[in-house]
Amino acid sequence: MEKPFPENWEQTLESKVLYFNALSSDEKERFRQIIKVFLDEVRVTGIGTEIDDEIRVLVAASAAIPIFGFHDWEYRRLGEVLIYPDSFGEDYQATNKEDSNILGLTGLHELRGLIVLSKPSLIEGFETSSIGDNVGIHEFAHLVEVEDNESGLPPEVPWAAVKHWVEYVGKELVHPKNASDVRRYAYTNEHEFFAVLAEYFFKSPNILKKKDPELYNLMRDLYHQDTAALLGIKKSKRFRFQSNALCPCGSGKKYKNCCLSKSVKRQSANLK
Repeated sequence: MEKPFPENWEQTLESKVLYFNALSSDEKERFRQIIKVFLDEVRVTGIGTEIDDEIRVLVAASAAIPIFGFHDWEYRRLGEVLIYPDSFGEDYQATNKEDSNILGLTGLHELRGLIVLSKPSLIEGFETSSIGDNVGIHEFAHLVEVEDNESGLPPEVPWAAVKHWVEYVGKELVHPKNASDVRRYAYTNEHEFFAVLAEYFFKSPNILKKKDPELYNLMRDLYHQDTAALLGIKKSKRFRFQSNALCPCGSGKKYKNCCLSKSVKRQSANLK
């Protein structure tokens, strides 16, 4: 906790994590401390791919964001995060491309204590253009739900909000009113609904709040965070200006004319 926060870690947070940039100075310091503790306690291992500090920090940010509204709460059972070079199949192998369509997985049974993430999807989830799409946050939201079910909810979460959430999800899965605005995968079951909505809540909260204020307020009460207020247009303006910078993929083009443009097209297709 007393060690200085590495400069390259800070650069990753400032250039990649919009959520971090919207925090106050004191909140940023607490976020840094969560990052340091997480990376000291949880291994991040590459499977067939190299892992650098940027990937490790993005994994830690994915873990910190969903629990930032809680105090004295941590991922008690997580020991390691595996990073794959691409998507993978149900057998956790990436050799058969036809069956390799999984971008992230939380170990609940045979992989207990593990999270598996696709490296390209992890990076893409922190692009400012992607709408409600962050595989890191998705998988850590699953883990938050599992921890809560077995060990009790954080004290900041009122039981009335939990009861309201259960009632809302039960109705939504039977008679969807948001199916045209939320990725269809959310309607697989109540657990995927929770994880997918977490992506929207932490990535595109203003869209969620506009489409369904009741649902947004529920997520706000569950996570004890008001992300729509945090990620307002004024606070995020400095971060979005980086679209004029050179694209990090190394193409030599401006980010807005390269990966940013590609991501917008992919997200438009996903929302249809």
